[in-house]
Amino acid sequence: MGMSHMLRRTLRIAGLAALTIAGPAAGQAPQVTIDTGALRGARSGETLVFKGIPYAAPPVGALRWRPPAMPAAWVGTRDASRFGAACPQGPEHKEPWAQVGPQSEDCLFLNVWRPARSGRYPVMVFIHGGGFTYGAAGVPLYDGEALAARGAVIVTINYRLGRLGFFAHPALTRESPEGRLGNYAIMDQIAALQWVKRNVAAFGGDPANVTVFGESAGAGSVQILMDSPDAKGLFHKAISESGAGSSALFPIRGGALNAEAVGQLWATSLGLPNATAEQLRAIPLADVVKNGRAFPFIDGRVVVHSPGEPFYRQAQLPIPLIIGGNSNESSLGGMTEAAAKALLGADFQPLLDGYVAMTGKPAAAAAVDLAEDTGFVLPSFALADQHAAAGHRAFVYYFDQVPVDQRATAAGADHGGEIEYVFGTKPVEHRWDARDAAVSKLMGDYWVRFARTGDPNGGGTPHWPQATTLPTAYLAVGATTKAARLQPVQEKAKAAAMADARRKWAAMPRP
Repeated sequence: MGMSHMLRRTLRIAGLAALTIAGPAAGQAPQVTIDTGALRGARSGETLVFKGIPYAAPPVGALRWRPPAMPAAWVGTRDASRFGAACPQGPEHKEPWAQVGPQSEDCLFLNVWRPARSGRYPVMVFIHGGGFTYGAAGVPLYDGEALAARGAVIVTINYRLGRLGFFAHPALTRESPEGRLGNYAIMDQIAALQWVKRNVAAFGGDPANVTVFGESAGAGSVQILMDSPDAKGLFHKAISESGAGSSALFPIRGGALNAEAVGQLWATSLGLPNATAEQLRAIPLADVVKNGRAFPFIDGRVVVHSPGEPFYRQAQLPIPLIIGGNSNESSLGGMTEAAAKALLGADFQPLLDGYVAMTGKPAAAAAVDLAEDTGFVLPSFALADQHAAAGHRAFVYYFDQVPVDQRATAAGADHGGEIEYVFGTKPVEHRWDARDAAVSKLMGDYWVRFARTGDPNGGGTPHWPQATTLPTAYLAVGATTKAARLQPVQEKAKAAAMADARRKWAAMPRP
């Protein structure tokens, strides 16, 4: 390519990017050029939006169960006014987070919202939840318009789910024994972050100021990415919403339970006891998706540790962190008195007595609170403590806001209940009052301010203290938003829960 041609191409790309940053002329669709071609988006309120952008090649055919590949360039201007297909998953659920629309194995798309006014903005990349099995970036609950209008570039991403996203088998390992294996969903997330680094400047985003935020499985992904060698340098702040941090992942191989053995059992159930890689990739999609719930595992290269473990090894990225949970995480299920007994052992009864005294609730109800705290909420607080002890900024929250139409009967803010407030995307099923609207403004302001500066404080909002010394300081968000600290019995419960997690991490074989 001659120098003059390269100069003309550079000027053409810069001109299109500048046009988008300045905003399109009245009645014109915004356009931008990225490394794979030109895009035509749409205007939505005070934002410009580009949907269904491929960030990797379609993971189909010979690319199923392989690391994501670079997307192909296109000729002309690609329509970016509609969401791409969701990744294959089970039947669509009725919950707001699971209304994903059309599905296809060709699903590695992302979406970008940016303020219509010109400027250089912090970037926020959202990783959706859904147990690593459900969900999509185009769900209405994750619409980035309101959040982008506060002054940020918002990116939402699809990633492979279930057995398409997490699968190991000796036949696949033999193809590339030293390669990146099994955790294809995490590789997808890293590929999306690499796309952001290459292209987000064209949307007015600052590639040197990227925040990754996620909820539930997305929060677990954030914690994994904070430890993944392949993700270093791709983001600079992190937000973990309801990601626990005490789970123990099994390895790709070794020990009584490992990912390759699980993969072999599944292939054998389909009549392929000695499957080749070609036979595996030829399995019909319906069979892959059926009963296809799957989770990350330790492969030793992309996923190196269980999500919370790096914080105790001081191996996590040294970046500012927001982390927290909700007041009714037990809505997720499994947080029962029996679960608390199994986790806490001999510590259960004295901790339960302390919870009865602290809450004033009957023992049965206090046991659910204890299970919820030790199984989900307090491990997040513990990770913040470890992050702060390593000298890094850590801010903890406890979310307790419930929409007005549910407030009289709800046990608290359900798992995922903070999302509509962060994004400002009230589902049609809910009603909000002035208090709900105020909490949404508060949460959105905190999140965007943190993305901009690494500190959520400012703008006249209630002061959010850093987690520094015990008992853990946190921000209680709800009817009254204010700083608080854990009670002594909660500190004891937190220590007991993390002692159990650390035992499990130490006992887990390494690949």
